[in-house]
Amino acid sequence: MIDQAESLRKQLMLSSAQSARVISVVSGKGGVGKTNITVNLALSLIKMGKRVLVIDLDVGMGNVDLILGRRAPKHIMDLLQNQLSVWEIIEEGKEGLHTIAGGRNFGSLALITDGMLDYFLKQLEELETFYDFIFLDMGAGATETALKFILSSHEILVIATPEITSITDAYSMMKFIHAKDSTLPFYLAVNRCENEREGRETSHKLTNVCKQFLNKDLIHLGMIPLDQTVLESVKKQVPFTLNKPASEASRAIADLARTYTGAALQQKASYKSFISRLKSLFSER
Repeated sequence: MIDQAESLRKQLMLSSAQSARVISVVSGKGGVGKTNITVNLALSLIKMGKRVLVIDLDVGMGNVDLILGRRAPKHIMDLLQNQLSVWEIIEEGKEGLHTIAGGRNFGSLALITDGMLDYFLKQLEELETFYDFIFLDMGAGATETALKFILSSHEILVIATPEITSITDAYSMMKFIHAKDSTLPFYLAVNRCENEREGRETSHKLTNVCKQFLNKDLIHLGMIPLDQTVLESVKKQVPFTLNKPASEASRAIADLARTYTGAALQQKASYKSFISRLKSLFSER
């Protein structure tokens, strides 16, 4: 395992990035396709030559593994309890996508000792120049532990659907985060749109309510159509961008990836600021 970890690290060192950008992916409610969008967006960015890590922080669910059709042998709590290096818990999967599983006991991260927290943060520091993007796939809502990661991120990607419950819950989630930190940028992707008009209307509703009540600009990245191939791919446990690369959903995700990278380049991001903020928030316990 140590040899494999060292090999992975050497591969990534061949073309190190300047500083990883950390994005928390959230939704107000479950069942909107958040993890599916996260994994396929990551794969689309990899096709663009980016190096991407997805960290599954949806406590006890392991949906990233389900989408990828596997079960991670190690997770974050293994790193802490067994003093593993971060490279030993990173899984390399399809198309070079790297993932870290949170594990069922991830929520107990709030109860770890100061020594374990220091070790955890030092391991996270290792990732700074090895990835262009690090996606944190959060669970629906926000637990106390999850909120620390969300508030430490460089930006928030909100996944919503045209359903009214999804729209209202997505806004509630943004309002809650905004109350904690009004400087965090919000990006929006609308999933499962029956047509372009429905997607535009959903985006318009959320954009207007954020501007009116939060005085916050919501950056619309794109919309993903309601596509039967997505459901077929989930059943096969293969990401739809790999299973059906020519599908409408796959093309939409590719467009979303291009739009996101263009928007991200407009804003500076320091990985050290992510680590510093995370350390500060966990020190408040």
